[in-house]
Amino acid sequence: MLKNNDMGNLFKFCTGVSKLDFYPFTEINNWKNLGYWLLVLKPYIDRENSQDGILESYHFCEKSNTFEATVCLKATWQDGTPISSFEAAMGIAKGLAHRKTSCSIQVKGTEEITHFGWEKKHYSGVEIISPIKFKLTLTGLVENIKGVLEDILSFTTLRNIIWPVRLNSFTHPIYDPSYFDIISKYPIKFESGKYFLSVLGNLVELSTLKSKINYDFYFNTFDFNQYKNINDSEENYLINKKQNMHTFFAIFNSLSEQFSSIESRKKISSILRNIAKNSQEEENIILANGHFEANEPGYSQNIKWDEDNFDFPEHLTEIKIAIPFPSAKNMVLKKFAAEAEKKFINIKWLDLSDEENADTNYDLQIVIARIQGNRQIWVQNIINSHSFIQQLEKFPRTLSALKKINLNSASTFPLKSNLLNEFEETCHAECSITPIFRYHLHTYSRKNLPIVLNISEFKEFYFSLNR
Repeated sequence: MLKNNDMGNLFKFCTGVSKLDFYPFTEINNWKNLGYWLLVLKPYIDRENSQDGILESYHFCEKSNTFEATVCLKATWQDGTPISSFEAAMGIAKGLAHRKTSCSIQVKGTEEITHFGWEKKHYSGVEIISPIKFKLTLTGLVENIKGVLEDILSFTTLRNIIWPVRLNSFTHPIYDPSYFDIISKYPIKFESGKYFLSVLGNLVELSTLKSKINYDFYFNTFDFNQYKNINDSEENYLINKKQNMHTFFAIFNSLSEQFSSIESRKKISSILRNIAKNSQEEENIILANGHFEANEPGYSQNIKWDEDNFDFPEHLTEIKIAIPFPSAKNMVLKKFAAEAEKKFINIKWLDLSDEENADTNYDLQIVIARIQGNRQIWVQNIINSHSFIQQLEKFPRTLSALKKINLNSASTFPLKSNLLNEFEETCHAECSITPIFRYHLHTYSRKNLPIVLNISEFKEFYFSLNR
């Protein structure tokens, strides 16, 4: 614990990323970015407490395809200025134009909203009723569009977070990191190259992985185990063990010569699952029965993924494995690398959170994504990712199943079970996307601190007083 004479206690929150990025409309490809965004950004819709969202109330009319909302009087910008209905409306309209929402949902007449001077243009689908009320007319008729809108306006998916937009500033945070033009749960300040939150009378530094000591808060077990101090143990922390399930799976690159044969893919898949099976107790993970469990849409009792093989393909000499961030290389992957080394196979790790590796070719990509309320968010993330689709180019059945989900179900909540079932079966038949294990997302707070890091039912991070 550090002491700041002006602001009280100073603590460090391990965000799990190598850098912090506060630029609106950036695709959040790495779920670790949510480690700070879910803590900082106030959502348009807060499902647990409407008063904590930007919108106090909202209504969708399916007949007219319109979304009408009232802005919460408590919603203010970082400097305390109340947000206007015009700003809130344009934030949604511009956000929909920038983000993929698994279907063509846009605000009517906003074709030029991404062009220079967009804030001065007139859009036929935007109606400002009063300083705190607005109505949006949408294009794209989909099943259960209200569910879609609630989904993209709250923190329930990884990619489809709509950002509020302030119209009186064009400052780009990449060039001016001290500027915060956002609606934040906690006031942010930038000082000496670091970001601080003002939380219940304390300061919390949003630390990156470059700061490897004295973390007081973590939001997942992998980072805790990898970046905690040498003498630290779980006994020193309060652990929130709410059931926030994540899935850990692998996508084979169909363009990789190493895995052009299904036999090779099946062997590697089985080895990964074998290691996960034998590591369940010590690693606090659960072997994934398939992409879907018995109580989830898409489950097929006819599918059984193999975990009995431990023989590497004979022709392999090197495997390039892409990971989303450094700490994703957990003990299962490290054990896999150790087994490969015994067979004189070199494992080359490519960290995709490093921009230099963004366009690098690899044989296998490890993916971590959330499962929430029988919602298979990770399936939507695959659909929305151009890079994933490229990887699956030569897996025609898998791609076809994904396209069916996109056309017929991606904008329906929950996703349609029969289409997910088809997706599971084709992934298994082609051995294109392999389920490995699941685990629960825990938050860690050092004991005896005045504040505690929590995670809500809807996956939002927040601090509360330690009572």
